Amino acid sequence: MPAARLDAHLHVVHVIDADDLPDDPDAADWERAVTETVERERAAACARLAELPGNWTYYARRGNPAHLLDALAETYDASMIVIGAPRHGLQSLVERLLGASVSAHLVHHAHRPVLLVPAGPGG
Repeated sequence: MPAARLDAHLHVVHVIDADDLPDDPDAADWERAVTETVERERAAACARLAELPGNWTYYARRGNPAHLLDALAETYDASMIVIGAPRHGLQSLVERLLGASVSAHLVHHAHRPVLLVPAGPGG
């Protein structure tokens, strides 16, 4: 259900993680490479969001994904938190067992509904 149908403001959060970081943290241009990668991802996301009706805000933050999402939801009194459903497989199982699953943390600790959206075809 698109945010426009709910007359809601959409807050899109990109939590910067290891996948956004260059391989060599000792490289002289490491910080610049991180900044460029995050900026490319921001530009691509904002281009896609601009095609949609309704209002939205994009954030890129470093930190614990579950805590960041929960904190932003609290700050803006969000109606719900929408995230991708957990992956399947060994990595997902290990994350859940170690308490590192973002979706599990939010489902059990957030003070608002959490909507888990499965990946689309090929996702």
